Amino acid sequence: MRWRLLFTFLLAIAWAGTAFAQTAAEAEQLAQEGRDAEALAAFRRLAAGNPNDLQARLWIARLHERMGDPDQAESVYRSVLLEDPASLDAAVGVAAALLAHNEAEEAIELLDSLQDREAQNATVLALLGRAHRQTGRTDRAIEYYTRAVALTPIDEYRLRLEDARLAYLHRIETRGFGEQFSGSTPDSRSADVAVNYRVSERLRVIGRAQAQRKFSTSEQRGGGGVEWTWRPSTTVRTHLLVGPGNLVMPEGDFLAEVDYVFSRAVWTASLRYFDFTGARTTFLSPALTFTASDRISVAARYGFSVTETSSRTAVEIGHTAQLRGAYRLFRRLSLEAGYAAGVEDFENFSIDRIGNFRANTLSGGVRLDLATLTTVIARYDRQWRRNDVEMGRVNIAIQQRF
Repeated sequence: MRWRLLFTFLLAIAWAGTAFAQTAAEAEQLAQEGRDAEALAAFRRLAAGNPNDLQARLWIARLHERMGDPDQAESVYRSVLLEDPASLDAAVGVAAALLAHNEAEEAIELLDSLQDREAQNATVLALLGRAHRQTGRTDRAIEYYTRAVALTPIDEYRLRLEDARLAYLHRIETRGFGEQFSGSTPDSRSADVAVNYRVSERLRVIGRAQAQRKFSTSEQRGGGGVEWTWRPSTTVRTHLLVGPGNLVMPEGDFLAEVDYVFSRAVWTASLRYFDFTGARTTFLSPALTFTASDRISVAARYGFSVTETSSRTAVEIGHTAQLRGAYRLFRRLSLEAGYAAGVEDFENFSIDRIGNFRANTLSGGVRLDLATLTTVIARYDRQWRRNDVEMGRVNIAIQQRF
């Protein structure tokens, strides 16, 4: 009788171990199928039954991370790391959670120690690239991304490397547009070239020249500016363009702008001053660009303008609102669309848009990012102004990094 009971007990243990293994496999299958909430509940049951099951706890942390809860993920990863300091998965998870909280320096300290024993681990190298990118050390980020791609050439690492290069390298941009107005207004043409040269990690200088023929008048302007990264999250930008004697284009164009990056959002505040023959327009313009996902970004801008003219004693107030969106259709191809009420383009601001400019503009286009670090943007704008005036504009821009 005693042996029968012992044999039954051993069978029960073996059955329980098999059921546990099946349950763990089923939970992992749920996670691989993307059923995160169900997988999280299953792994929680496993961890409750056996707190020493570190693999179940690692899965709990991964699922919290995938479900957008880095705080919970970090606490679980850290609990595993305390019990198993050699756990690479837990250490990598803690580093990723720190980056999600923009605590890049702490992440670098942890990842540097990991790199000492995992020098050929692409995940560790890619995380180091992300961390150095957050701190503004883009040259170091490029170094780590390059090593990660050499070890594991997956799309994520390639795109991160390409994005870092696009932000870091010098670039030259050529732009042009052609406008057609309804009625008897003559067509307009414009050509624009700008060089953005990186002097140091934090400082870039910009030179720009533009030629335009509009309203049967040919004009030019040129100048330059600087772009200074005060902190990794804050960039200050300024320029001055001049064109003495211009009648349609501004004789003077001054910009002062600050960008502040917080999480997925870029907040912008800008002051723009245009000096025309007989008129001066000042814009105060806050803006927000938000990256909703890897594929979708949206931007909104408001502009408040004050125009003073020599023929009037009072000032004229204007308002502008702009909405833009972009959707990455394929890896290198994005679609863009936008709407503007008022001034639709500050970079080509001209005398016909001063004061309380009333217009509605719809735009649509495509952006192509080539592997050669070349970006091609093509856009069409359709504008409806007062007095039944319509305008169509074709815009082409080519950016090349070097």
